[in-house]
Amino acid sequence: MASASAAAAAAAAGTISSVSSFSAASRHGGGLNLRAPGTLDLRGPSSTPKPLSIRALSAPSPSPSPALTQDDLKKIAADKAVGYVRSGMVLGLGTGSTAAFVVAKLGQLLRSGELSDIVGVPTSKRTEEQARGLGIPLSVLDDHPRLDLAIDGADEVDPDLNLVKGRGGALLREKMVEAASDKFVVVADETKLVSGLGGSGLAMPVEVVQFCWKYNLVSKASRIVQ
Repeated sequence: MASASAAAAAAAAGTISSVSSFSAASRHGGGLNLRAPGTLDLRGPSSTPKPLSIRALSAPSPSPSPALTQDDLKKIAADKAVGYVRSGMVLGLGTGSTAAFVVAKLGQLLRSGELSDIVGVPTSKRTEEQARGLGIPLSVLDDHPRLDLAIDGADEVDPDLNLVKGRGGALLREKMVEAASDKFVVVADETKLVSGLGGSGLAMPVEVVQFCWKYNLVSKASRIVQ
């Protein structure tokens, strides 16, 4: 399981809406910043009070148009998150269906010339192949141990803005890349909102690296029995 706290903002069809539609969240080196509903403070730690929860930020609002599919919402949210990318940045590229929209948007902006000189550090082979196919220059953490920004999706988001990540099969690399990033933006649609972590009823992601996997297997099995 991976969990993190985050400040939240939301955008629906180009307009500010409630977090019930979808959210983008940011983490700043262990600190949390929240300027106002609908905005992200990406400047770093400040004396801002503890951020409000999703319940506190959310307000009754019209439901998204029936014409919008879940993929439509993911794309809109991804486009909003990419708005925080600037030319010259070194970026962590997430893994999953929502992150794929982020990578696609970055490729589009590079082709149009709206972005230039960015470098991506992918969190999975799947993301690497997509980014390479779109002409996004790539690198690895060994060459870029400090990233400007990472953008990724989430499997669950609870009312206190804690996250579960890793169901896309890239938990370890996601955590390493995002820990190396100065800023972390999370993009999630409304289907990922839960009352508490594990609330979706889906399996909690656990990744075991090849090194010492037998020890980890025995250790985890004994804890389950207990």
